[in-house]
Amino acid sequence: MSETDEKLQRGIIELDKGNDKKAFNLFKDVYETRQELLLQKVQDNPKSPTLMLDALYMIHGLVWLRVAEAGKEKTHSIELMGKAVGTVEAARTALGPLVTGLAQWAKEKNIKVVHNKALGLLAATKDLEDMAKKALEARRKME
Repeated sequence: MSETDEKLQRGIIELDKGNDKKAFNLFKDVYETRQELLLQKVQDNPKSPTLMLDALYMIHGLVWLRVAEAGKEKTHSIELMGKAVGTVEAARTALGPLVTGLAQWAKEKNIKVVHNKALGLLAATKDLEDMAKKALEARRKME
């Protein structure tokens, strides 16, 4: 597991503990690291079919950042959770079909690593969307 993935996990744990500010800082670092990684990969190989996986990973970092920010900024929490939901919905709508196509291509080419990453990322995106929607509804009920 990469250092960035470990920070993401620590951020999720901090969210569960109610440490929104600490989670926000971890997620901010995750998002910025993933953004830099994506930009570097685009510069190194702009035709790589796996760039969309990196883009989706970066978007996941942004969604988690918005979730933590909503916990940190209580007065704007519904708006920020709405942004998190909108971001993950847009990612699923825009990148979902591309990642699904990549998974199919990787399966046909027998590239198991790419196939498994693509399918795992699609499932994680759906889980993240469900979590964000439930959190948004919970915040709306609190107000």
